[in-house]
Amino acid sequence: MIQKTVQITLNNLPLLKGSWENCQMKKIFMLANLIVFLFPGFLYSFESGIIKDNDQISIKSEYRRLFQGEAVKITLRSPKLSSAKAHFNGKDYKFVSTRDPLTSFFLMSLGLDIKPGIYDLDIQIEFADGRRRDFSFKIPVSKGKFNLKKIKVDQRFICPSPEAQERIVREVELTRAIYKEFTPHWLGDGKFIVPVGERIKENFGERRIFNDEFYSRHKGVDVPCSAGVPVKASNLGKVVLTRDLYFSGNTVIINHGLGFFSIYCHLSGICIKEKELVEKGKIIGYTGSTGRVTGSHLHWGFRLFDDYVDPLSVVYLSF
Repeated sequence: MIQKTVQITLNNLPLLKGSWENCQMKKIFMLANLIVFLFPGFLYSFESGIIKDNDQISIKSEYRRLFQGEAVKITLRSPKLSSAKAHFNGKDYKFVSTRDPLTSFFLMSLGLDIKPGIYDLDIQIEFADGRRRDFSFKIPVSKGKFNLKKIKVDQRFICPSPEAQERIVREVELTRAIYKEFTPHWLGDGKFIVPVGERIKENFGERRIFNDEFYSRHKGVDVPCSAGVPVKASNLGKVVLTRDLYFSGNTVIINHGLGFFSIYCHLSGICIKEKELVEKGKIIGYTGSTGRVTGSHLHWGFRLFDDYVDPLSVVYLSF
């Protein structure tokens, strides 16, 4: 898919916070706002370089597109850094260091339910000598395009028995507790990979009606394939769940740190154990048709804090 990229580089960001007396900066600001208005979802990554008092600060965003359901990575590079944090759409984020001591980053999500519009990303940096710098960026979010699909499944997945309902409640409480666990450092190793080498359906966020009765949102992507195909871990992480769940069948959840989890569902079999540290590319199970399905496939998803994000936006990011 060909995508349009618009990049704005601001070599002296503080000018944008001033009195707008500089005519040239006014023109740039007006042009940027026009682009946001006309093509809000395609105002691609900003990159700002600021040199102040012999300190060089680089703030860079990275994402596939600014639509509902996308993952966004913000990277900061600066010497003499003590700590850095950010605030976006009511949530606080903390930058964490990478193998490069001068570089840190955090991941944020544009949730499926976020309202289209322009949001403020506020970043606060503290230096070892006690000084502080504040920066603000505009993040334009566009409405995603999600298809509607009607699906027929076994009626027991629409009207579960009392025993099944009790099981479902237990499983919801279990997964909710898992997603609340926060690992304050990054476990991943490089870019994320696709777990199965088959053609992926771009059906994240799809609106689904099961048996003309039950409405749901699809919180991952499907990889149609025959049963028994090896499924690989998308990245290095800690295995936090290997269970047979009522709706998702045999399921594996891997914690990659910073509130970020990868999810693999409907497996015919699982070949790793909970609490195991799994390497990227290691086989964790095999495709199947367990749980609420209409055929053999892999459901692959990602969850960041309280939001699910499109896996195809995750593999776009560099790490």
